[in-house]
Amino acid sequence: MKLSRAIVLVIGSFLICVVQIHCAFGRGLSTPEERAKAINIARSLERDPLAKSAAANRRWLHDWIVEVPDIRFKSCAGLLTPGVGNQYRYSAEVNQQIVFSAAAFKLERPDRLRNDSGGYAAGVEGALRVYETLVKSEPDAKLAFLDDLVAKRDRGVLADHVAKLANEKCKRPKIELLMNLAGAGVGLLLSLIVAHLFGRRRVQRITGEGSVTIRNGSARIAKISQRVVFACAAYYVIALIALHMLEPEFDPRFMFMSAYALADYGWLMTTTFFVLGLAVFAVVAGLRDVYHGSQSARVGVGLLAVGALFVCLAGVFKDSMPHLLAGVVFFPSIVMAVMLLSWTFRQTAGWQTLYPATFFVALGMLAMFLSMVTDVGMPGLQQRVFIFLFLVWLAIVVHRLVRVTRAAESIDLVDHHSGAV
Repeated sequence: MKLSRAIVLVIGSFLICVVQIHCAFGRGLSTPEERAKAINIARSLERDPLAKSAAANRRWLHDWIVEVPDIRFKSCAGLLTPGVGNQYRYSAEVNQQIVFSAAAFKLERPDRLRNDSGGYAAGVEGALRVYETLVKSEPDAKLAFLDDLVAKRDRGVLADHVAKLANEKCKRPKIELLMNLAGAGVGLLLSLIVAHLFGRRRVQRITGEGSVTIRNGSARIAKISQRVVFACAAYYVIALIALHMLEPEFDPRFMFMSAYALADYGWLMTTTFFVLGLAVFAVVAGLRDVYHGSQSARVGVGLLAVGALFVCLAGVFKDSMPHLLAGVVFFPSIVMAVMLLSWTFRQTAGWQTLYPATFFVALGMLAMFLSMVTDVGMPGLQQRVFIFLFLVWLAIVVHRLVRVTRAAESIDLVDHHSGAV
């Protein structure tokens, strides 16, 4: 009874701290009014690119596109260069309109947010509308390069032409992939430090009779870990279901869960970061006490500890570069941890039967992680599957942890009674 109360007290205090530190870094999610304003500005610039308010509108729209956290616009302003270079008097108005019209296209059609080629074509079409408006008022604004594109549009071949241009001029390095590789390196380095600390010989407490009590303590810690993990997993799933119901405008197929932290019920999403971190720390505590024989096992436990730390940091920094950096350490660290620990189970007494299930789950997590990093499929859905599989992996491991420590405790009791006789 005392143990259950202690668990409730720890989790309750943890969640209270989370709510207390809930604060927004940067701006919040885009509002319907802002999205409507962005579309109106983009279309008004196509109709009247030299209006008195045009410069101020361009600044607002540019800043909004850069700052808004829940919508990511891939831009390629170089589609018309060098044909529309600095020597052209209205190069800035025409080239900037590519980004603005592409953004309006995706805002008007949310189902095409990931349609980069369609966005590029819509952006060029918007730039051509700006050009045609300029030529009507100033005939000397004509440019042969843009006239050729207008002719291609009229013949219905502009989209194919823009797709070829984008293929040549809009290639980008896989920044997200590089960042996750760097994050994996950071996580591995930190885990080696943790593994070194875990590898130190523990001071065993000796009772008056001279028997070692470490196994009895391990069983108690394992039981606490199990209760914490199951409670945290249940809370996480219930909170996420509630958020999907409370924020129905978010498309879970493409929207990452972090976006909920910036919405009206952001405090609820914020708690899930810390609850997940608490669950991972609970497993680390249990494994630390009984599963630290090999170097690879210690590194795996260290990776779990690093992942737990950085998911908590992601909860503190919800809309800023630190949040992104915390994520690129958390995800690869967790993937490496579950892969490495699952592999070590196959050669560890008492854990061999766990290997097939945990390794299969780990492979699923790896597939979800790689598809997110390479931007293949539906990233929001893949992230949710990743977290669900991770919770399943934690539950499987902590359940076996209880059985292993309980069996060891039983053997100790038998040995103790035999010795007494």
